[in-house]
Amino acid sequence: MFKGLGNLGNIASMMAAFKDLPEKMQQLNQQMQAEHVTGKSVCGRVDVTVNCVGEVQTVNITEESLTIVETEQATLEATNQAGAAAKQRYAEAIREMVADMNLDMPGIDGLLTSFTGR
Repeated sequence: MFKGLGNLGNIASMMAAFKDLPEKMQQLNQQMQAEHVTGKSVCGRVDVTVNCVGEVQTVNITEESLTIVETEQATLEATNQAGAAAKQRYAEAIREMVADMNLDMPGIDGLLTSFTGR
């Protein structure tokens, strides 16, 4: 009688999983604060490391002489690259968490794609 309802048959297990979601998200955020990614400028003279919630941890500029404009541009490039990598890792972690919790959430991939821009 209920075969045509698809995932609605799993609604009780989904509701139980949703109850655990705030705690899981808190754990995920703590994990992402501890994970780091690094972005490099095109010229290779600036590295920026951020944690996976987007907080800049370090900025390293080589001692080779750069003009102020070159340093600013290289820092922007490295920061943007690191920020994109952090967003991508965070989205992957959410996908993993959703899969581990057996939450079949329609539209989650589209939502995460809009979050990461990829």
